[in-house]
Amino acid sequence: MMKYLLPLVCITLLAVEPSAASGVNAVTLKEKAFVSGEYIHLNDIADIAGPGREKLSSISIMRSPSGPLEITLSSAFVAGRIKEHTPEPVVMNGSTNVRVSERYVEISGKELERIYREAILKNSPWEKTGNIMIESIKTPRCFRVPAKHRSAIQASFSSREDFLGYTPATLSAGTGTTAATCQVSGKVRVITEVPVARTNIPRGAVIADADLEMKHLDISSYPSVVREKKECLGMRAKSTLREGRPVLRTNVEQPPMINRGDPVFIEARIGNLLIRDKGIALKDGFLQERIPVKNAASGRQVFGTVIAASRIEVMF
Repeated sequence: MMKYLLPLVCITLLAVEPSAASGVNAVTLKEKAFVSGEYIHLNDIADIAGPGREKLSSISIMRSPSGPLEITLSSAFVAGRIKEHTPEPVVMNGSTNVRVSERYVEISGKELERIYREAILKNSPWEKTGNIMIESIKTPRCFRVPAKHRSAIQASFSSREDFLGYTPATLSAGTGTTAATCQVSGKVRVITEVPVARTNIPRGAVIADADLEMKHLDISSYPSVVREKKECLGMRAKSTLREGRPVLRTNVEQPPMINRGDPVFIEARIGNLLIRDKGIALKDGFLQERIPVKNAASGRQVFGTVIAASRIEVMF
């Protein structure tokens, strides 16, 4: 029986690592390592064996590289860092140098599309008032980002973005000059209820509630559409508003304080004396705007400043 046990004991002893058998820690340095944390730890760049494996694994070597930058650590440098943390004997094996770079992961086009859709729905001013449809999304085939930013990809849009029609976005992972970025775009359609002209509204008319009605429309082709009636009630039509068409902000304006042809008072002050005469406005005028006015009695044309409804101040 003993003749069979002896070879078995020998095989078992051979299977035990020399470092473990002798109680010495062994650190086998890799040739290449990828890291994703803020600091490089020993277990990132080496295989560790021995009774002190757990303690050695957590030793911080130095700050991790960022972006495409790669650093090279020598075996002697790593041994020195280990010695600073533990007095236990360590045998250095493996490569004489280890090249360390940041770990990157690839984000698929499908995942980028999901991030883009969620960002559109989150930022769109139409989220609560309209039915948003996102079509024709274009993304890179994949997007390489640092592993540590895998779950923190952000989408940003132009400050002037109206989230209608063609809508580009920049997706970024990280911050500063080392941030990874890519471009994603799509077509955004919005079906929502907006005010439209009930009948043709002529140019120059002041818009009243009776001139408008609410209607569901695809407003993707109308980036400056008025969203609510109150935005254009009391405004003046700058051009003819066609029946059934939405009202655009560029189609309306504040009515002037004085209209061309309105009877006005021409006023002039000399010291404490106020001189007032009747006149006819020759041009539309807003508050503090200089416009021509004709004296009703003399027919003389002068320029004055609109200071209130029906009042124009002239200087002599």
